[in-house]
Amino acid sequence: MTTPPSQPQDPDIRSVSNIMEVDAWTGDRMKKQSEVRGFTIMCDEREPNGDNTAPPPLAYFASSILF
Repeated sequence: MTTPPSQPQDPDIRSVSNIMEVDAWTGDRMKKQSEVRGFTIMCDEREPNGDNTAPPPLAYFASSILF
């Protein structure tokens, strides 16, 4: 699914809003999965709480700042 960029209807309006739909699920132990715009994102925590099968949520957050 591709969402076109929002454009103000009135040239005097200088802001637009953006809505993003995300579906998320909780898996076994600390595993989480979400789907956004056709992409699947998975996260997990290191042992002993998780299984270390995917990056932890904080890694995604830190990476998003650098993107």
